Amino acid sequence: MTNLTSRALLVQKKLEEIACYVSAMAVATMMTITVLEVLARALFSKSLPGAYEYVSLMFVYLIYLGLGYSQRHDAHITVGILYDHMPRSLRKTIEGVYLLAAFSFFSMLTWTSAESAWTNYLMGDTVLGIIEVKTWWARAGIPIGLALFALRFLTQLIHLITKNELFEESGVNDLSHQGAVEAEEKP
Repeated sequence: MTNLTSRALLVQKKLEEIACYVSAMAVATMMTITVLEVLARALFSKSLPGAYEYVSLMFVYLIYLGLGYSQRHDAHITVGILYDHMPRSLRKTIEGVYLLAAFSFFSMLTWTSAESAWTNYLMGDTVLGIIEVKTWWARAGIPIGLALFALRFLTQLIHLITKNELFEESGVNDLSHQGAVEAEEKP
């Protein structure tokens, strides 16, 4: 593997991890706003303006930004009743078709969601409520998360083609390779 490829894979992993941290910060922010909203209602009989709108818009970050990271760690729900009993060559073909279809599908979703976010930014789209809450910043999280997800499928497809390894075989190697790359970078 070339140095450029190693660096690109490392950048991809870092971006997935950053997106995952942003997702976790969104959860913490949502919880904080919700607790403050409950306290304001209980203590002062008043609601925080825009609390519901901000919390509902942050769900986008919670849902979409962790997709690529989860795919890299095989954390999505899978059922392998038939797949696990198939010959390796058939599993390789099925996985290749699946990865190509998933990459294509999520690439198209990335494009359309990016267009939607851009259109909403240009229009100045807001959520109706007591205060004006712009929606573009939440909508921008969708194509970012989907792009990382699609890129992860492409990376796995390239790995399947070039290394002749199924995802379940390369999952352990990916983690040990990551440690080896990090060890090489330390002085």
